[in-house]
Amino acid sequence: MSNIRVWKISVGGTNNIKLHKKSFKDKVLYIGFENIEEKNYPYSGEEKPRKQENQVALLQNGVSIGDLVVVPRKNLRASFLAKIIGPYQYVENSEFEGFPRRFEIIPISKFGDFQLNSLETKKWDFTTVSLLTYSSLDELYMDFNIEKDKIADIKNEENTSENINEYKNILLSSKNLILRGAPGTGKTYLAKEIAKELTDGNEDQIGFVQFHPSYDYTDLVEGLRPVSNGDGTIEFKLVDGIFKKFCQKARDAKKTGGQDNFVFIIDEINRGEISKIFGELFFSIDPGYRGEKGSVSTQYANLHETDEKFYIPDNVYIIGTMNDIDRSVDTFDFAMRRRFRFVEVTAESQLYILDKELGNRAEEAKTRLRNLNAAIENVQELNSHYHIGPSYFLDLNDVDFDYELLWSDYLKPLLEDYVRGSYEETEILETLKKAFDLTKNEQKDQAVADDNEG
Repeated sequence: MSNIRVWKISVGGTNNIKLHKKSFKDKVLYIGFENIEEKNYPYSGEEKPRKQENQVALLQNGVSIGDLVVVPRKNLRASFLAKIIGPYQYVENSEFEGFPRRFEIIPISKFGDFQLNSLETKKWDFTTVSLLTYSSLDELYMDFNIEKDKIADIKNEENTSENINEYKNILLSSKNLILRGAPGTGKTYLAKEIAKELTDGNEDQIGFVQFHPSYDYTDLVEGLRPVSNGDGTIEFKLVDGIFKKFCQKARDAKKTGGQDNFVFIIDEINRGEISKIFGELFFSIDPGYRGEKGSVSTQYANLHETDEKFYIPDNVYIIGTMNDIDRSVDTFDFAMRRRFRFVEVTAESQLYILDKELGNRAEEAKTRLRNLNAAIENVQELNSHYHIGPSYFLDLNDVDFDYELLWSDYLKPLLEDYVRGSYEETEILETLKKAFDLTKNEQKDQAVADDNEG
């Protein structure tokens, strides 16, 4: 990598740590000063702009998407290093008074994670925008005094943030999202990370349930449940289900003027009988009928104390996960299918998980995984939906990186299910094992060699 540009921007004064933390949390770099008019820069030369205006001019015209930015503090420690992923914006009614200008960013370091080197020679002052250019990441990390063993983590944090941000935007636009993909691609983990991103990590705004064959409407929406009276007798009472309670919480937050997002995760959404579980909510779950216009009378409406109908507030987002090659479940209900946006989570897109968890031993794992998946695609009646996800390789930590044990106890049983009933079951498994044993990207060469032998 070459020509890496890093901007030093001091926002809100050298002591304004609160603003720095908000920028880091919101992933939006707040910049600008009060009472500065928007002007068309660069400066023409007739009248020298004030120092603050000059900073805004540089930001408007000099910063490009893909540049890095560092926000320093008074004690010469950097608050964070981030990548700019969105253009300069001016928001007239800023929620952060006095700082209406902003860039969308992805933090690629932890807050306050490193100490800048060469501060005097590089002139990292607090009054102007400074630009440094590096010829390599190694040079950048050295100048920022980032230890070598942390470099991979910072790269992974950037990749992860970009990945999560993309899914977050999809969910915001569609309201209902289903993450589908091969086994072990980390769909549930990804769903939780998206939910954290959309709710600023507030667990009270995240709901979770896992569907299964015996799950029904009374669990999700409402139903009659046995309740003890405390005197040894039991009676049946109408009890709200987990989703109805969650929606009520979101409605209450909205009534008090809050704009908080609420995310409800349905793990293994296709393992339940969808039409039985959702009932009349098929209507109100539609993105076009969120809010009171999508109100419905529930199946137990006659037992309600009031005539109030149920609806899903527009600040509720739903994420489902599903493994669509699972033969133990039926086809996903077509009426519900059109109400969700389906996004495939591929094994390749989630390989960063291995970098994060396996460190410098991740490369061999990724190579074996890629070779195995390439071989799976060459098996008749199999395709990329049958890939092995990186989550299976996280078990290497438990087996002390014994790849033979990983194969025999974790991967082989799954692959046997894939090819069970095939006339060439034994031969296919042998081919897949050979691919798994390759520790270099030799899958294509191996295939050619096998053809020549034949």
